[in-house]
Amino acid sequence: MNQDEITHNLTRMKDMSEAMVDLVQYAFIFNNEEIADHVLEMETRMDRIHLEFQLAVLNLRDERPVEGILGLISLAQAAEKISDAAGKMASLMKKGITAHPIAQIAIEEAEETIVLTEIKDNSLLVGKSLSEVGFEDDIGMRVIAVKRGEWIFNPRDDFVLNSEDKLLARGYVEGREKLLTLTDPYHTHEAEI
Repeated sequence: MNQDEITHNLTRMKDMSEAMVDLVQYAFIFNNEEIADHVLEMETRMDRIHLEFQLAVLNLRDERPVEGILGLISLAQAAEKISDAAGKMASLMKKGITAHPIAQIAIEEAEETIVLTEIKDNSLLVGKSLSEVGFEDDIGMRVIAVKRGEWIFNPRDDFVLNSEDKLLARGYVEGREKLLTLTDPYHTHEAEI
């Protein structure tokens, strides 16, 4: 594994651990086993990527100072610990442990929210890429995942949206209504999986 691949894998671990936190939060609060299953799959993938990363970084020990190598391993380990914690939450949910009502109230009162919505045929989003829409800049929401048959996690900016895509997004409460209106101009409720 060369340095570019090591950099790519470290970025991938960071992005995956962040996505897992968002996904497990949604799964736990809304008791969604399908997303919990995906979090568990991601945790298994993270374990494999983490091991490959550590072995590759150790191979740099003749080329790089030890302190730098330890720093890389520490960064990767932090992402792995976050991934493990998300996996534990998903496992608890799969065992039937549900969120306390206080957790739901906390989500409703928080500055940030997480929302699942479906893109309707009459949506202005149909046929546009995530970057064209400007979710984060204009709406204040970040698309965490898209369900199009299967879940697509951390979709790229050039990902083009279709009608019937289900978006799982996180962001400021103020952006929630904007997102719901964009996905369904006549929106009445959040999508069901």
